[in-house]
Amino acid sequence: MIPLEKSAKPQILVDYEAEWTQLLLDKAAANTEPTQTEKTRYRHPDIKAALVAETNNKCAYCESKLQHIHHGDVEHIMPKSLELSKTVVWTNLTLACEVCNQNKSNLDPNANQIIDPYNTDPELHIVFLGAFAVPRGTVAGESTKAILDLDRPALIEQRGDRLKYLMSIYSKVLRTDIPLAARRAIYHDLVRREAANDKAFSAMARDAIAAMAHVVPSAVKKGI
Repeated sequence: MIPLEKSAKPQILVDYEAEWTQLLLDKAAANTEPTQTEKTRYRHPDIKAALVAETNNKCAYCESKLQHIHHGDVEHIMPKSLELSKTVVWTNLTLACEVCNQNKSNLDPNANQIIDPYNTDPELHIVFLGAFAVPRGTVAGESTKAILDLDRPALIEQRGDRLKYLMSIYSKVLRTDIPLAARRAIYHDLVRREAANDKAFSAMARDAIAAMAHVVPSAVKKGI
């Protein structure tokens, strides 16, 4: 999990967020069931597209890349079942994988101390040792890891594959038979690109790069 920033509200919500919210509240007050369309307007293609761009097409919680394996769910940070007024509120929407979405379910993130990556830096609460997520001794870190099951086997396997790839790059960086300029270019590319926000499991990659820094010769690091 990495810190996220909310992007500009899509025009469809600029135009209709207040209207759609009021309709839901009015129907709830009248004890009238909204239509399926009225209940799921947060799934509008323009909203989904904005969330995909905002999260780099990753689950906001586990950082798995989405859509090439799963369509990705529009996630309500505060569940709509708990606060109906936030059903289509832009600042309450993000993108999540099916598993994280189901694990979080209808839990109140505040009462259960589930990290909201838009308002809290997750890296202050969870660190990665290899492919494993480790809480930094905070309640939010422990709670988030446990509730979202951030060390579920499928995630550990995917992170492990990513880690093997990163280590294969280090094998080139540390080879003394490769010219220094080439090793420096490979290492700089590793630091700048492989831990970028658009990569899967970038928080793990950053921690791995930090952990390996001491074995990289200073001449290779030059310019970083």
